[in-house]
Amino acid sequence: MAYYQRELAPNLPPLSARRPLINEYFLSAYTMSIYTGCELGCPYCDSWVYSERPLNETIAIPVDLPQRLAAALPAIDRGDLIAISALSDPYQPAEQTYRITRQVLQLFAEHNQPCLVMTKSPLILEDRALLQKINEQSLAIVVTTLLTLDHHLAVRLEGRAPSPQLRLEMVAELKRAGIPVGVAILPIMPYINDSNLNLRRVLHACAEAEVDFVVWDYLHIPNERHRHRINVLLSQLGSYPPRYYRDIYRDQATVNPVYRHDRDHELLARCDEMGLAPRAPHRLFAGKLSSRNEAALLLRHAAFRDRVQGRERLAQLHRELADAVYRGRYRAADLRQSPLYPTLGPLLGLSATT
Repeated sequence: MAYYQRELAPNLPPLSARRPLINEYFLSAYTMSIYTGCELGCPYCDSWVYSERPLNETIAIPVDLPQRLAAALPAIDRGDLIAISALSDPYQPAEQTYRITRQVLQLFAEHNQPCLVMTKSPLILEDRALLQKINEQSLAIVVTTLLTLDHHLAVRLEGRAPSPQLRLEMVAELKRAGIPVGVAILPIMPYINDSNLNLRRVLHACAEAEVDFVVWDYLHIPNERHRHRINVLLSQLGSYPPRYYRDIYRDQATVNPVYRHDRDHELLARCDEMGLAPRAPHRLFAGKLSSRNEAALLLRHAAFRDRVQGRERLAQLHRELADAVYRGRYRAADLRQSPLYPTLGPLLGLSATT
């Protein structure tokens, strides 16, 4: 059992700095963590590298976080979405006692603040009324992670987390409540959950639950300490020599481009086959974020599909335009190079002759 430590941090900003690039997975301009440390303690999580002590040993309870956030929110543009998606699960067991996440959502409701919450815990269902209120006023999205439907593998990968079936039931219930939901296959781990069979099963379950979108990314190995942790995990799961990961990672923090393209291509093809959106669809955030954020996301999402489908020059154009639009440094002439201009022009208030 984790040890809870109540903390006051009056000088600590409650939010990250505004992101230099918009987060295409979670639509966010800002991120925040509620708790520091995570009782779930999933061994693949790179949050382990941020502390010398075990991630799930001590949970810092930020009792003054709501007060700090209340002071910061008036300065935040209501067109910028805040994602509660960093470092730890906001609905880990500590939330049952301290309800810090609930207080944060109450502030979002009071300020009409768009948000996204990422959690593995059905405890979030106790706050569905708050999420409905936020979504009616602005936008509230819930995302859960789903690595596999194999119960035995799930226990070994994230043993203290709620089961995959409970998470699917959670997103289905949120969906029935009218709250947009997504599933994140995070992380995809080579030789563990990256097979075509596993990925198709996960996507099929997402389609049956009628989630609004899926996203995915690959296991991140930021340093040698975490690399050792992953090697230990591999040895516990089967006969996976460290050289398997050296071939795929080449001593980098993320997978090599060939592996990424192969898995991205497979996942995108299966999403299209099943009618699943591989990023949050425009209908979810249309008119609910600032026009620049909305346009930047459309461009980023188009760039992802362009890259996977081999249109690299167009992908590069869309990435550059997305970054320029998000920063407010775009030119209409540059935007006209994109096939998305008929949508982007009116969205950004550009006339046909601009």
